[in-house]
Amino acid sequence: LTATTHHPVDSYAEVRAHDQVMRYRRAGTGHPLLVLRSSLEPHPLWAELDDALIGAFRVLTPDVHSAGVHVAQWMRDFLEGVGLERVTIIADDSLCITALEMVLLNADQVERMVLVPAGTASETGLDGTLATSLAGVTVPLLVVRRGLSASEAVPLLMQFLGHGRA
Repeated sequence: LTATTHHPVDSYAEVRAHDQVMRYRRAGTGHPLLVLRSSLEPHPLWAELDDALIGAFRVLTPDVHSAGVHVAQWMRDFLEGVGLERVTIIADDSLCITALEMVLLNADQVERMVLVPAGTASETGLDGTLATSLAGVTVPLLVVRRGLSASEAVPLLMQFLGHGRA
């Protein structure tokens, strides 16, 4: 990622897992949140959402290199490398499918998931639950339309993620 791209940066770190070095940004404190971004292009939603997320969560934003890599396996290795057993995932654009694959194959590692797919959708804030055959594990899911304004999306996401929950 370039220095001109807006990201919450407390520090840039590296982790080694299965002979791979994985770089990631970390910011904030609290419950871990894995943010998967496929685009380096700034988007109006992310600037405001970043600020809200780092105020409430420990945000990990890895540099995902999908060329020639099985990304769902890469994510499992990344989580192992940073010592996280369960995490909430926010994924955008092309990484939405990868996040879904992660849930379907390893639902026990994913607490909640938010997808921000490219394109348009006729409804906003679609939510539901993904269920897998893995010991009856279910994962709450929220789909947020890309064109939703930050003033609408941020409260929706924070409520779903349980910010302010006792």
